[in-house]
Amino acid sequence: MKRLIYLFLLPAAVAAAAFMIVLLIQPVFSSPTETQVLSERNEAPAEAEEEAGEFEDMEAFTVHPSQEEAPEVSEEEKGPGIPETLTVPAIDVEADLEEVGILDNGQMGVPDSAEGVGWFEPGARPGEQGNAVLAGHVDSRDGPAVFYDLHELEAGDEVFVTDDEGSELQFEVTKTVVYDRREAPLEEIFGRSDGRHLNLITCTGTFNQEYGTHDDRLVVYTELVEEEAGQPDTPENISVSGQSFRWHAVDDENVVGYRVYRELEDGTVELAASKAAYERKSYSSDDVGELTHYVTAVTKDGAESEPSEKQ
Repeated sequence: MKRLIYLFLLPAAVAAAAFMIVLLIQPVFSSPTETQVLSERNEAPAEAEEEAGEFEDMEAFTVHPSQEEAPEVSEEEKGPGIPETLTVPAIDVEADLEEVGILDNGQMGVPDSAEGVGWFEPGARPGEQGNAVLAGHVDSRDGPAVFYDLHELEAGDEVFVTDDEGSELQFEVTKTVVYDRREAPLEEIFGRSDGRHLNLITCTGTFNQEYGTHDDRLVVYTELVEEEAGQPDTPENISVSGQSFRWHAVDDENVVGYRVYRELEDGTVELAASKAAYERKSYSSDDVGELTHYVTAVTKDGAESEPSEKQ
C-alpha cells in the first residue's frame, strides 16, 4: 500500500476542534451496508456476584486513623507508560511502535516503515480509559507489510503491548469489522469510552488507483484484560485458650479485616465477629471451646481467604 495516510479521511475542519480533533470533527457515521463484521465475541450475561450473606458489607471493618492519610501511589497504581512494542501471537506479529499524530492536512500520520506500527499519540495510551489506536500498513511495493494478516484475527485472540518501563498489558479481541473508508465510525474507533480499548487498523479491499489507497478499512477492536483481585493468604497459628480464639495477622497491606465464623451443632455456619486489621487478633465468647470456630482474612476489594484451621 503506497500510503496509509488516507487511513481515515478526516475533514479539513480538524483545526477547529478543541482537543481530540480527529474525534469530534463530524457526527458519528452510521455503518454502511457494506460493513462486514468478520468476528465478534459473544457477550455472556454478567455473572451474579457470589453472595456472602449480610456480612459482605465492607463497613464492618473500620479504618484506623493512620490509614486515612493519602497513601503513596504504588507502581501498580500508576498509569500505563509510553507503548513501545506490539505482539500479536496469532498472526506472528512483533513490531516496534512509533508515535504518530495529525498531519498539517488533518490526516492521521503513518509509520515510517512497512514493518512499523504507529501509535496515535494525541489519543489514549494503551491501557488508559478510552480508545487507543495503532495503525499499520497491509502491504507495500515490496510485498506484505506488518498488518497483512490482521484480517485473520478472531474474537478471543490475544494482543500484547509492552511500555517503556517493561510492563506488559494484555488485550483480547472482541470483534473485527471492515468499513468503507468513507464511512468508518471515527467516534467508535478514536473517541471516548468508559472501557480501556485498543483498536488496530489497516487497509483492506481493492486498491483504488484513482485515490491511491484501498477502498476499505479493517478495524480490530480489543479490550484490556484486567487482573482480578487476588485472594489473600489464610490466617495461621490458630489457637484456643479458655474462651479466647486467636490467630496471627496476614502480612498483606490489602487486608482490612478478619471474619470469625462458628459452626453450630446442626452444622450451619454463622458469622461470629468481624475484626478490623488493626485490632487484636482474638475473639472471646462463652462458646469458644464448645463450638468449632475458624477465621478468614478479607481485603479492601472484598476478596476473602480460604477458611483457617478449625478449632
